[in-house]
Amino acid sequence: MTNTFDLSPQLTAPPGDRQPDFIVRQGTWLHLRRCLAFLLDYALYALLAVILSVLATMLMEYVVLHWIAPDRTPGDIPTALYALSKAAAGMATLVAVILYIRATLGGRYQATLGMRLFSLRLERLDSVEITPRYATAHTLLAVALCTLFSPLILLAAFFLSHRQTVHDRLLDTVMVRTD
Repeated sequence: MTNTFDLSPQLTAPPGDRQPDFIVRQGTWLHLRRCLAFLLDYALYALLAVILSVLATMLMEYVVLHWIAPDRTPGDIPTALYALSKAAAGMATLVAVILYIRATLGGRYQATLGMRLFSLRLERLDSVEITPRYATAHTLLAVALCTLFSPLILLAAFFLSHRQTVHDRLLDTVMVRTD
């Protein structure tokens, strides 16, 4: 009887495909490079969040003052509408960050802009390319673990093999140097 849900052909790399040597290619200063790449990417996310927050607030004021209640002044706009604009900006930021991760980490270079700047790339231990869906899962798992257990969980990279973080270990990925 054949198992139609067998995913093993998708998880194995073709013969002669990339077989990374993690110990040599990780090199020294990997933790510092990874932290700096994360901080750069996080600064991009924060800048995007601020821009989207300002735009959402301006859009909300425009809609209220010109369409909903043209006889009101900006001081009369209820606080709930500002909270709604902040929530909309937060959701827009989350969508933009996920699209960014899917395009960069799940793309051809398997690295975000910060990672590329510091010559880093994310690779799977089974040598299969990282898909946009896998990159999204990697990022969301990292955010969830940092939210649940505090960012101190990232210190696990100092103790786990291949200098992996917990989310790297759970998804069988490793950060390697490209230079």
